[in-house]
Amino acid sequence: FAVLPSRPASSSAALMPLAYDGNLRSRLDALRELVGLSRTRLDSATLAEAGRVLDEAAARRRLSGQHTVVAIAGATGSGKSQLFNTLAGVTISETGVRRPTTAAPIACSWSDGAASLLDRLGIPGRLRRRPLQHPDSESPLRGLVLIDLPDHDSAAVQHREQVDRILALVDAVIWVVDPEKYADAVLHERYLRPMAGHAEVTLVVLNQVDRLPGEAAEQVLDDLRRLLDEDGIALGEYGEPGAAVLALSALTGEGVGELRETLGQFVAERQAPARRIAADVDAAARHLRPVYVAGRRTGLSEEAREEFADRLADAVGATAAGEAAERAWLRNANRACGTPWLRLWRWYHDRRDPITGRLSTRAQTDEEATARQRVEQAVRTVADRASAGLPAPWALAMREA
Repeated sequence: FAVLPSRPASSSAALMPLAYDGNLRSRLDALRELVGLSRTRLDSATLAEAGRVLDEAAARRRLSGQHTVVAIAGATGSGKSQLFNTLAGVTISETGVRRPTTAAPIACSWSDGAASLLDRLGIPGRLRRRPLQHPDSESPLRGLVLIDLPDHDSAAVQHREQVDRILALVDAVIWVVDPEKYADAVLHERYLRPMAGHAEVTLVVLNQVDRLPGEAAEQVLDDLRRLLDEDGIALGEYGEPGAAVLALSALTGEGVGELRETLGQFVAERQAPARRIAADVDAAARHLRPVYVAGRRTGLSEEAREEFADRLADAVGATAAGEAAERAWLRNANRACGTPWLRLWRWYHDRRDPITGRLSTRAQTDEEATARQRVEQAVRTVADRASAGLPAPWALAMREA
C-alpha cells in the first residue's frame, strides 16, 4: 500500500462536488427556514440536531461527489480489521489477539481526490493508505473510501467517542458482527435501532461463518435478520430498498467476493451521500415533530366561543344595557296601552323615585376597573382553552398574543 498525502493532489481540483437533487434541496431549505423561524420560540438544545444536519449537509456538498465514504464498524473480536485488510488486498490495519487492536481510525482510498473528505473526518495523513493492486481506472471499487473504526464497545472512552463522531459523518456503514455477539444489546440499542432510518446506507455482515458447522450459519443469519427487523431496519431483499445482510469469512475469503461486488455497485451509483443526508433530515424531523405537532385535536369549541362572547358582553355592560332596554320598552308599552289608573300609578312612582341617569365618579371608576378585570379573565380563559393540547412553546406564544 501507499501512504496518501494529507493535502489534496493537484488532480483533485477537477473533482465535481456533490450535487443534491431538487427534492432533497427543497427539504433542506424547508428545514433551514423552520429552524430560522423557531429560534425565538425554541431553545438551542431543541434545534441543535437540526442545525447539525444542515451544517453537515452543506459541508458534504462542497466535497467530492465521486467518492463514497464507508466505515467498517464492529465490536471487539468481530474481525472488522481483518475484513478491512481483505477488501484492500493487503495488510493495512493491525490485527491480533490484543484488545482493543484498532486504536485510531485508518483510511484506505481506491482513487485520488479523497484528502478533503478525510480532513473532514479528522484522519491524519499517516493513517491514510492506498491499495496498489489495481490502477485507478481498473479498480472495481474506484471511488470507495473505506474507514476501519475502533471497537464500538472498547473499554477506552476515547475509542467510543471516535466511533460516534465518525459514524455521524460517513456516507455509509458496514456493521461487522460475529456468531457470538450478533445479538449484543449495546449494538442494537445504541447504534442499529437509532439508525434504523438509515437502512439504505447500511450493510450488515455476519463474519466468521467458517466457525459455524452445517446449517448453523443460515440459522444464525435468519436470527440476525429477525433482530434487525425488530430494530425497525428495512432489509433490502427482493429488490426492495434497505440494508444488505451478508454472511462471509474474512479469514477464508468465503463470501468476500459477494461483499466486494455489492460495494462496487453501491459506490458506482454515487447515491450514498445524498441518501445519508436525506435520512438525517428524516431523523431531525422525527425529533422535532413533538415540538410542532399536537397530540390531539386543538382549537376553540363553539361553546367556548359563545362563553367568551357572553363574558365580554357582561364586562362592557352590553347585557345590562339590553335588559334595561327591555324594561324601558315594557314601561313605554304600558304607558301607551295601559289603563288610566295604571298611567296614574306610573306617574306617581316616577315623581317619588326620579331617575337621574347619572353615576358618581367613584362608581364609574370602580365599574371600569371591574370591567377590565372581567375582560382579562375572559381572555385568559379563552387562550387557555384555545392552546390546550398544543406543544408548550406554541401554547405560550398563543397566551402571549
